[in-house]
Amino acid sequence: MREASFFWKRDRLGAIEIAPLLDVAERIEFLSYINRAPKDIQCLFKFHLKEGVSISDIDSLEFLDVIDVMHESTKPEEGHLIICRIIHPLSNLNARTKGTYAVPGSRLDENGLTYIIQGPSLKLRLMSGVMRLMSKPDRTSARNLNLTPQKHETILSEKQLKLAKFAYDNGYYDLPKRIKITELSEQMGLARATVSEHLTKIEGILMDDIFSSMTDVRLRPEDARSIVLSMEIDMQDAGMNTEGFESLIQRMKDNIEIELEQNPIEFNEIDSSKNPEEILSELRKDID
Repeated sequence: MREASFFWKRDRLGAIEIAPLLDVAERIEFLSYINRAPKDIQCLFKFHLKEGVSISDIDSLEFLDVIDVMHESTKPEEGHLIICRIIHPLSNLNARTKGTYAVPGSRLDENGLTYIIQGPSLKLRLMSGVMRLMSKPDRTSARNLNLTPQKHETILSEKQLKLAKFAYDNGYYDLPKRIKITELSEQMGLARATVSEHLTKIEGILMDDIFSSMTDVRLRPEDARSIVLSMEIDMQDAGMNTEGFESLIQRMKDNIEIELEQNPIEFNEIDSSKNPEEILSELRKDID
């Protein structure tokens, strides 16, 4: 499991079609999910509203519906606890991945929007690629989550850790090397090619963990088109054919074509008769 954090400055929130939030709230904090079906995403938020703004003004936003007011504070610094339904292509796709989740710490504040999600690495990369098509975040970061703490915390499997430690203890990573891979494999009773393959994989895992920040994840054109198509269908089904969301979808389509012009490759045509679940199910199989 990994956690990825994406940040957009306040003056760029129009690019992901949530700038109207700035008219009603000074700060919004995501607290938890109440319901998480793709077409019915309900979340508990803490709203710090602007002076002169009431809870009823939240309902004027195209992408938020107030479901219930859990606590209406008389002190502005405390904030109101409100359950809202979110209607936005990004939130909907996040629910459809069946593996990535927004977590507390996600917020809108005086600096901008911080969106934090957790899930398997490949699915987080998918989400990162989609966000890049919408509007590239100003800042991203990623880290591993240790859900089962052990004495020696590591992203490697137990066998990989033993192999890496054996190679390290015997001087394979010394400069200069104190042992050649042929000698290492003989001591382990394994074929040279096998040891070399495993060590290369271990090194790749460690390098990816160190340098993978998801800052420039690119989706294949056919995958990107599948996702955008599913978003478009979802918005139509939800009756959200607003000018803002149509603009967002068109921007993503334009960005796909721009990337195709810059990096021309062949791709499969998308079957537009398929529903979003079928498209994303096929995409998940391909990614997994």
